Amino acid sequence: RIITIVLGNSYYEESMNDPYLAYLGSQGILLSNYHAVWHPSQPNYIAMIRASKSGLTDFNQDVEGASLPDLLEEKGISWKAYIENYPGNGFNESHSVDKLYVRKHNPFISMNQIRTNSSRFIYIVNADRLKKDIEDGTVPQYVFYTPNMANSGHDTNVNHASNFLNNTFIPLIEPLLINSRTLLVITFDESSKYLDSLTNYNHIYTAFIGPNVLKSMKHEDDGWYNHYSFVPTIELNWNLSALGTGDDTESTPFSDGFFLDII
Repeated sequence: RIITIVLGNSYYEESMNDPYLAYLGSQGILLSNYHAVWHPSQPNYIAMIRASKSGLTDFNQDVEGASLPDLLEEKGISWKAYIENYPGNGFNESHSVDKLYVRKHNPFISMNQIRTNSSRFIYIVNADRLKKDIEDGTVPQYVFYTPNMANSGHDTNVNHASNFLNNTFIPLIEPLLINSRTLLVITFDESSKYLDSLTNYNHIYTAFIGPNVLKSMKHEDDGWYNHYSFVPTIELNWNLSALGTGDDTESTPFSDGFFLDII
């Protein structure tokens, strides 16, 4: 099982200055040279499930064509997106009434092939559902989790996001992490200093955590990666077809072999 949680708007050094995020990085594999692909937010989320920005440069745009769920379904791999404060039922507005949910942080609803098909958008659910799915033993193999605008740190700060991880999210999914074939990926959508320098563009924190990360494997990986790396890695893990939508030649899988065959 792969669980990805996407936090919001923090540059790498800021994230590493947070004690809990630094601790999590030390307990797994810290990708110290990982980058978001754009500003504002939405293209980064699309990149994580399509290995392409798909021409998006702004908010609340729709995308035609296949994405990661198409490949997963083709192979019989279960998936679900747990989105905090999401109103449900294919909700397609830019934000919820309380503005804690925003469409731009829900890439699946932007995919035309999912949004227009009620048999598919049922796999986009309010994050409150995760607790019950854990209790019922029905958590899918691929999980994408988006905290709300406060818990992600977007409208608060990285310390708030870290506290959410430490006090709420990690304790919630702890029963899943007992499974030796579960991997948690913690990343950010973009850097708050996305134009800090041309050589360090959109540098963000990303770490792999889980029981399958053996003590002997814990280290810092300084290889160059970005959000495009998610899709080819997941394709390899489950032997999926290839989307073939990479925006650049850097759309390469993560190099650590432990990531593969975790199912």
